[in-house]
Formats: sequence, C-alpha cells, structure tokens
Amino acid sequence: MTVAEFRSRVEPGMKLSVDGKDFVIKEVIKFRLDDGSFYFKCFLNDGYVIADDLSENTFLLVKEIKTLFQPPFSSGLDFTGKKFRLIFTAHATAEEIHGEDIFKQGDSERFWDYQVVDGSYLSLGFADSTKERFDFYGKIVANDTIKLA
Repeated sequence: MTVAEFRSRVEPGMKLSVDGKDFVIKEVIKFRLDDGSFYFKCFLNDGYVIADDLSENTFLLVKEIKTLFQPPFSSGLDFTGKKFRLIFTAHATAEEIHGEDIFKQGDSERFWDYQVVDGSYLSLGFADSTKERFDFYGKIVANDTIKLA
C-alpha cells in the first residue's frame, strides 16, 4: 500500500496488519511540519506507532521506549549495539485528530530521527507543552506488508 492510499483510507478503529503483525488503530493524527509538509502518525495498541513519509513513500513501525539520551543529541548514537546516524530533526504540530485523545489538536512535538543501514529506526522527541519525552524504536517496513481492514 502506498502512503497516499494509506492516508486516504486510514481511520481509528480499523485493523492494521504490518509485516504479518496485527494492530488496532487508536488515533490518527495529521502533523504539520514547520516547513509546511505533513505526515500521518497513528497510535496503535500495545504502545506501537506507525508513521508515514510521503517523500520516501515509506512507513515506520516503532514502539515507545525509554532511553537515557539527553539533549543536545549528537549526530550519531550507539543503541542496541548499532551505530545510528541522525537523518532528520523537525518540529511538528497536530493539525487534525481522529480517535482517542492521545494528542490533541494544536499539540506539538520536536524530534530527532536516527537510522541504521539495516532499516532500524530510533526517534527521540519531546512534547512542547509538557516536555514529556517520546522515544520510539523500530524499523522501516515495506509498503507491500501494510494492510488495512
């Protein structure tokens, strides 16, 4: 499934299969980046999140974790025995919310995303209003493994 197809169909309460693992979508959020582009982030059951990247036509499946990393974050991090490199840092605001109230419209976050060549993904972030940490670890998943029902 392409990112565009996913965005046109995704709704809270839907079942989502990613790489053979089944989830239920609890909340769908459209985040607007400061540069004007946007991405969708869906909170799933069991602490998982799926996010899309239209420019790369890819998806990230990550799970919330706790890390000991503290800002300022460096351009490279060692985590789980892997050397992650910084690929993106940004600030985004929740523009549209559907489903549970995990994020509210107007809430914003700042994040630093890291990747390893094997597709492993680490995202370190903060909610602007509360300074609560939102760290996630997971992987880039192939579009052909994404199914909505």
